[in-house]
Amino acid sequence: MARAAGNTAPGALSIRKTVSLALVAVFGALMSVLFHPVIGLPIGGTALAALVYGRRSWVAALAAVAGGVATGLFASITLYVVVFPLVDVPITARVPYVYTALAIASLVLVGPVAAFLMRRRPAVENTVALTAVLTVMQIATLATFAAGAGQNVGGYIEAAVMGLATQSGMGEEFGQAIIGMWPGALITMNGFTAMLVVVGVSVAGARSGVALRRMTGLATLDLDARTVVLPIVSIALLAAGRLPVGAAPAMEIVGKNLLVIARWVFFLQGVAVFAGLYERAKFARPVRVLGFVLLGVTEAFVPAVSLTGLADIWLNLRRLPRDTSASELPGATPDKD
Repeated sequence: MARAAGNTAPGALSIRKTVSLALVAVFGALMSVLFHPVIGLPIGGTALAALVYGRRSWVAALAAVAGGVATGLFASITLYVVVFPLVDVPITARVPYVYTALAIASLVLVGPVAAFLMRRRPAVENTVALTAVLTVMQIATLATFAAGAGQNVGGYIEAAVMGLATQSGMGEEFGQAIIGMWPGALITMNGFTAMLVVVGVSVAGARSGVALRRMTGLATLDLDARTVVLPIVSIALLAAGRLPVGAAPAMEIVGKNLLVIARWVFFLQGVAVFAGLYERAKFARPVRVLGFVLLGVTEAFVPAVSLTGLADIWLNLRRLPRDTSASELPGATPDKD
């Protein structure tokens, strides 16, 4: 009777829910311009994944295109943001079209593509894959912008960072510090975006009753021991940068960027350590939230949380079982119906 009346097929979303999720996806896309992609893309991706899991894939595709076009139009009258706000840089005629294409591709990636991957691959692998693809797309976009302005990528981003530092009053020294580490900052922000996307898609799948390879709880999150290679290699490159050889400056830059990435990878592990402690102490939710905020503030000044995470990799401070099979990375567990 319901199908005859033109409502929904079994398991499909209602029309009202479908429209609501499509609007949320467009709203998330706009948040990428109004605030930052690390906020907007997870919102849009979660809504698009919910549409896919609710058998509304065609609506998800339309919403991704609509959100991307709206983002491009809105950015043309406000500010273009590709990880870094593009301040005081040439905006050529090609920029609106390339930016719109990036916005659409990003929404498709964090929505339908992420929904597909989460049914087949572990959550940590998906996080890494989404981070890599987002980074490649954004660098290609920045390279296109720079080429249109007759510049290289490094020079284009340097101008944008210095313009942002000047307008925000952060000072030239701060801008120069960011310039040398922009690749690491770009990868780190995309990593946080991908992680939030994976969490959001996991929630969407759980609410839709779809079996996924979901992320484990924060208190039991345990990164692969092989991640210790990151700080080891970065320190080795920084040391090599002191040698009197022609490649020394390049090695030092690579080492600095690897260290930036390693710091925030182990920050996540450190937060997981404290989450386990909060859970054992049975702290109330408001106290835990305040604790996590303080961890972020502390890390901004002293790398205490990331060093705790690094120590946990070696010492297993939480005494977690580490007998994960080689076929699945730590931090990812199959969903249970």
